[in-house]
Amino acid sequence: MQNKISLKNIVKTTYPIILSMFSLNIMTFIDRAFVSKSSLAEFAAVVPASNLATTISSIFIGIVGFGAALVAQYYGAENYDNCAKTLWNSIYLSIVFSLILIIISPAASSIFELMGHHGLLLKYEKQFFYLIIFSSCFQILSTGLSNFFKGINNTKVPLFVGVTSNIINIVLDYVFIFGKFGCPKLGGILGSGLSTLLSCFIGVLIYLVLINEKALKYKYKLFSNLKLDKTLILKLLHFGLPSGIQTFVGTGYFTLLLLIIGKTGELNLSCANIAFTIESISVLPVQGIGIAISIIVGNEIGAGRIHNVQKILKNGLILGFLFNVFLILLFNIFPDTLISIFNSGNSKEILTYTIPLIKITSIWLIFDTTQIIISNILKSTGDTVFMMIIFMTVPFIFYIALPYILCVILSLKLYWVWIDLLIFTFFMLTLVSIRFVKGKWKTINIAN
Repeated sequence: MQNKISLKNIVKTTYPIILSMFSLNIMTFIDRAFVSKSSLAEFAAVVPASNLATTISSIFIGIVGFGAALVAQYYGAENYDNCAKTLWNSIYLSIVFSLILIIISPAASSIFELMGHHGLLLKYEKQFFYLIIFSSCFQILSTGLSNFFKGINNTKVPLFVGVTSNIINIVLDYVFIFGKFGCPKLGGILGSGLSTLLSCFIGVLIYLVLINEKALKYKYKLFSNLKLDKTLILKLLHFGLPSGIQTFVGTGYFTLLLLIIGKTGELNLSCANIAFTIESISVLPVQGIGIAISIIVGNEIGAGRIHNVQKILKNGLILGFLFNVFLILLFNIFPDTLISIFNSGNSKEILTYTIPLIKITSIWLIFDTTQIIISNILKSTGDTVFMMIIFMTVPFIFYIALPYILCVILSLKLYWVWIDLLIFTFFMLTLVSIRFVKGKWKTINIAN
């Protein structure tokens, strides 16, 4: 029993998730680089189009993604039939959500025109938007399929599928965008979009092949539990919808924050983009720890060992702390080196303005790490409504209202926004910590 909640087991569950996230980041970076080499006009359309498509689909991915918590608890309780039922009902829900996504996409694409975009930019944005929407349909299905493997603590399968599909995406990018190996040159938008669509489709096919593994079919009776289960569907909607809304709103708030910073000038926006990019890469291992913790917590609660949650949290925080020590040293000793990776023009202004942002980020990562780990525990236990409420309300103050006052009205330097975000991470940590200590999550039963 102790081995299941040890640091070693957390690391074992975590590292495949982290590697999968890194492979996605690398694929996205190379994809964007290829598009920019093909056409700057197409590159300008890629970011807004992909952001809009991702934001819309995130609510459906969030709902379906809660299936991993359900599978984890059923697995801990050794209720293998329900593990299989959750898998199939997640897939059924994914198909419905994919159809909804396709139906609403024409109306959603009109946002580009409302933003005043026109001409070639509008044409490229709409083309890429629709390609990413169709890709997102397969990503929703992949989420439903990956839930099963994550829930049964087999995170190596999502790693294999993720890395394989990302490598395929990179290869197809090269072939389609630049017209290699006899393929016609499709350009950045069409080439990148088709590559993403095909790689996501191939990812789904790989999952379907892997769930046909003989041992899995026998142990979980995968093809004897295909029936639509209204109770499971309602559970996914009840607990997953708040999680999906949280993701949707979070993405929207961050986009608005960048727009506010952008109003203050290109220099501030460039510095902010560099700082956020470095922060996002650094926080990936922390997010991996959070996901691993949520899976192990689900297993233990399902097995009736709720008392082990405190020990799991402790080990997760130790692992997060060790990683934070490394980040604090890296961000404070070598900030100029990190910034230079993205500062292609070697601008002294960008270096001067971004260094304080990086150093402040190293502090907020401590609060954010603890918040991410506790938040994942709360969500895995089904306390998703509370998480949705605080992530819908509090970020509005710190991501929208205060940055607008600081940047636009008062015209203060950008590091004041970073101090604002530092206070935000501490405030969010305080809220989730109080919620965890009060123990409301102990009374929520998602498996019965």
